[in-house]
Amino acid sequence: MKETSNDSIWLADTSDSTDTPLTLGDALNHAAKAWPQNDAVIYSCQPDVEETRWSYETLNTMAQCLADSLLSYGYAPGDKVAVWGPNHPQWVLLEYAFAKAGLVIVALNPLYKRSELAYALNASEVVGIFYADNVAGNHLIEVIDLVKPAVPTLRWTHSFSRGINDLLKRVTSAAWEVSVDPSDIFMIQYTSGTTGNPKATQLTHAAITTTAANSYRRWGFLEGSRVCHGFPLFHVGGSGNSIPGAMLTGGTTLPLYIFRADKTLDILEKENCHGFIGVPTMLTMMLDDPSFASRDFSALDIIVTGGALVPEYLVRRCEEQFGAEVLNCYGQTETCGVTSSTMGGDSREVKTQSSGKPLDGVSVKVVDPHGRILPIGKPGEILYKGPGQMLAYRDAQANQDAFDSNDWLRSGDLGIMDSSGNISVVGRKKEMIIRGGENLSPAEIEHYLLEHPDVASAAVIAIPDAKYGEEVCAVICPQDHIHPTAEDIKAWCGERVSRWKVPRYIIFMDELPMTHSGKVKKYVLKEQVITLIGHDISGAKTF
Repeated sequence: MKETSNDSIWLADTSDSTDTPLTLGDALNHAAKAWPQNDAVIYSCQPDVEETRWSYETLNTMAQCLADSLLSYGYAPGDKVAVWGPNHPQWVLLEYAFAKAGLVIVALNPLYKRSELAYALNASEVVGIFYADNVAGNHLIEVIDLVKPAVPTLRWTHSFSRGINDLLKRVTSAAWEVSVDPSDIFMIQYTSGTTGNPKATQLTHAAITTTAANSYRRWGFLEGSRVCHGFPLFHVGGSGNSIPGAMLTGGTTLPLYIFRADKTLDILEKENCHGFIGVPTMLTMMLDDPSFASRDFSALDIIVTGGALVPEYLVRRCEEQFGAEVLNCYGQTETCGVTSSTMGGDSREVKTQSSGKPLDGVSVKVVDPHGRILPIGKPGEILYKGPGQMLAYRDAQANQDAFDSNDWLRSGDLGIMDSSGNISVVGRKKEMIIRGGENLSPAEIEHYLLEHPDVASAAVIAIPDAKYGEEVCAVICPQDHIHPTAEDIKAWCGERVSRWKVPRYIIFMDELPMTHSGKVKKYVLKEQVITLIGHDISGAKTF
């Protein structure tokens, strides 16, 4: 609720909250009792993975068996255990088994190279790792064997196939009694690293279960809802939100093993999915699939997207062609994936110009560099306080700037709050372009570039400039190989925005370097662009 009509602060109303925080293991126990024969997890229409259909009763039984086996094997509550692989059904099973055993799951990107893997394992003091046998032609155990001497805490390795099967076959004398508290750390997620090295974010059981449940309720997913989702499970949007969200509300989760437009459309159609969660790029690729027009999506009601700007034309196109309402959300790893979201019935303007209101139980404020709350409509840093707040980074030094003096979480994102409490993200603090003393928001410039009919995607970065300190550079992925020139784009911009917001440089690329959560890796892009431009930073060239 808004504290006043003039301040950019939304304070959560907790007076009517009746939910008791749960561990993920306890939540699965409740789900197995409430909906024993309902579908919990489905993998279908995906040739890279065996078809899987687990009821809540089956999933709960398997997870408990694996948890008992892990403890008898030698793992102890509180141990950090990594999962390294794509969105395999065994990833889901491991998540729930770890929760029941009191283990801490460390989610790893399956495309990590040797040095990245060693860094992540050491940063979290991992004692065991479960790995996929093969990813993109790479045998992951070979990489693990190479880094193992440099990771002193690592004792055990298990494959997704034989390793898990062997553990499930182990005979234990009795069920292990483990006391797990909702306030215990359950998950370590590494930030996506759009502006630098990833940080190990520690999330509790309560933070994950509360945020996931409130997200799914905000989006209108209820008991029986079948929700397909495309976020990687090593990303908080996957294992931290989409997997538990369905279970907490009595729905069915249908994870994508690997996103392929045609296979995703198969799942949505043949499994009668009520919802889809993914990044805007996925939506565009599905809409452009040659088979789209012949599909039946009559069951699909809700599409949830985030991780990047959602231009008005894409919302309109999705709602017209899918026949489903599009909702837009904003969040971070540090807030269990979702801070705010639009909801059913919001206007198209709200859904394209903002990321909606804070979730239930969440407080948000927008502040200036001195921590003072800004007036409505003024851009500043977004701060968060609520049930999804991370406990801390594992790196103590990183925590020094993570919270303000009153324990509000600093997002590092710049945003605007309107009089209704809707939040619009306008950029990252570290990405702000300072041109001749003028602060320019990359997100704002990207937003108007996406209104151009020939622009499929765009990213705006700062380029060093001898005269102004920094200049605006727009990297554009055009809709087609035949597209307007850089000068045409500049002229179009000049008719719509102030001249200092018109990009000095315009570069066309076929694709942008992206994280798996759909965000542009701007530090990588900047390196690529400066290499293209060379040492001439005078602003004399147009690309």
